[in-house]
Amino acid sequence: MSFYNNSKAFISSFGSDQMPELLSVCLAQGVVGQMPRVMHHHDDRIEILLVISGSAQYSIDGVTCLAQAGDILVYNQGAIHDEMANPASDMVVFSLAVGNLQLLDREANQLVTPGFKPVFASGPAFSKLKHLFELIYAATAANDFRQAEFANYLLRALLIAVDNQMLEQSDRLGEDKQALGGEIKAYLDQHFLEEITLSQVAQFMHVNQYYLAHCFKEYSGYSPLQYIIRRRIGEAQTLLLNTEFSVTQIASRVGYNNLNHFHSAFVKVVGMAPGKYRRSWTAES
Repeated sequence: MSFYNNSKAFISSFGSDQMPELLSVCLAQGVVGQMPRVMHHHDDRIEILLVISGSAQYSIDGVTCLAQAGDILVYNQGAIHDEMANPASDMVVFSLAVGNLQLLDREANQLVTPGFKPVFASGPAFSKLKHLFELIYAATAANDFRQAEFANYLLRALLIAVDNQMLEQSDRLGEDKQALGGEIKAYLDQHFLEEITLSQVAQFMHVNQYYLAHCFKEYSGYSPLQYIIRRRIGEAQTLLLNTEFSVTQIASRVGYNNLNHFHSAFVKVVGMAPGKYRRSWTAES
């Protein structure tokens, strides 16, 4: 028999006057799990993903990588992310959304410290993290107020475990990631709904447009035009899921004056028409 006294004093990782709140939890697998949710961001939450099996290409604030089984992905509040591009058929991912997160040494709804990569291996902590996700998922699915409290306590344990793993496993971003590529991304994020050309961006940045395109491709994995299209389609997906605007209205709101051009771009990126995408998610909810 082994016996241990828990006698070590500790300082809570969270502010004393507020605790993180579990907003949602999801297990994505099968056909719906393979539906891409392209570039978008959230202004009121952080998201944490654990890849259980399979692999897929992800982009988080300019960091592009192939996430595989056992990897953790963190979307800080405001981080523009491209959730799933060309996922494997066996892709299974747990994810949860957290609000009101305030770690003592970081900004609100921020888990990944600036300068660290938002994708890292869970390593030997995989089984523990997977079990925590499973418990949180089951407690939330029970739709009971006592289970809801249980899920929120489990969430705190998960957050601390993920934070520890980030500090142990995550690499720091290279200095080049903070240079021209980031400036181009910031400009495109501000103007992606407008009619802009590569020459306009290059003129604003005071660089040659061919050098600009090459630099941004290395930084993000996308050409400037591909990035703009994915930002627009990601915004369209948000509107399809969260509003009752018609497809025509949504096309106009995301910068497409021609409905056929919007329809073609959406199908090319997502793999299905806007109306079918909306109906598919509605049927699952």
